[in-house]
Amino acid sequence: MSEKINVLIVGSLGFIGSHTMKYFQMQMGFDCYGCDVMPGYGLQNYWQIDATNADFKSIFAQQRFDFCINCSGAASVPDSWKHPERDFFLNVNNVAKLLEAIRLEQPNCKFVQLSSAAVYGNPQSLPIKESAPLQPVSPYGYHKLMAEMLVKEYVCLFGINASILRLFSVYGPGLKKQLFWDWHQKAINGKDVEMWGTGNETRDFIEIEDLSKGIYCVLNNAAFDGEAYNVASGISCKIMDAATYFANHHTPKFKFRFNQIVRSGDPLYWQANIDKIKSIGFTPATKIADGIFKYLQWLEEEK
Repeated sequence: MSEKINVLIVGSLGFIGSHTMKYFQMQMGFDCYGCDVMPGYGLQNYWQIDATNADFKSIFAQQRFDFCINCSGAASVPDSWKHPERDFFLNVNNVAKLLEAIRLEQPNCKFVQLSSAAVYGNPQSLPIKESAPLQPVSPYGYHKLMAEMLVKEYVCLFGINASILRLFSVYGPGLKKQLFWDWHQKAINGKDVEMWGTGNETRDFIEIEDLSKGIYCVLNNAAFDGEAYNVASGISCKIMDAATYFANHHTPKFKFRFNQIVRSGDPLYWQANIDKIKSIGFTPATKIADGIFKYLQWLEEEK
């Protein structure tokens, strides 16, 4: 990419969106534009959108974009069970609005949809290839799959250029939800930490900086023909091992136990096959111990 690149990041104030914005601005020198539902006090090239009726068409009418990366949406499996309609609205309805805005205003803009490994459910075999059966086990997973189908509809029927990224367990500085954050919150309250499951469950963790590099590889080298890419480390990590390292390096150190209860919608074992995204230049660099230590340093700085 030699010419100046304009990128719209939807959900630019969130965890993934803010890191993506920073990486593309600082490391790649892109002209980045953001939009989100929160006020962007003092931010340049930013649009605040209505959480209940986002008007993406006006944004695309005002500014030309080479790429649009959708980092927005709900990201909680447990919350999707409590509020499935809300999860549908944020993860499906807004994707339809984005795609329609691109179709009408800027059909040459390339679209990147951040999907989730939740579309696989409990895979039949590991590591999971993109061609594996899509069998979600939560409302969140179903809605992410619906969004993928919308993307493919607009690619096949309307000629939109789009790629789908199936993210596995993303973590890193700034993440204030999900596994590591929950452990931290319980630990600082002086309690022995109770964790869900047995500890034998596995996840494929990817540190946020590696994710940003993976997104860049897709922008630079993907065909944008509606294909999906797993974005992960490609390494299976047992939750027990991650918890042990986290507890021993956390300030203060803490004891933990697993409650032997598997929550509805939580998959048991995950490991991604990342051959496809590696074929377009992606190489994950962060080992899980290094990534957790970096996250713990950020937690200390936040105190």
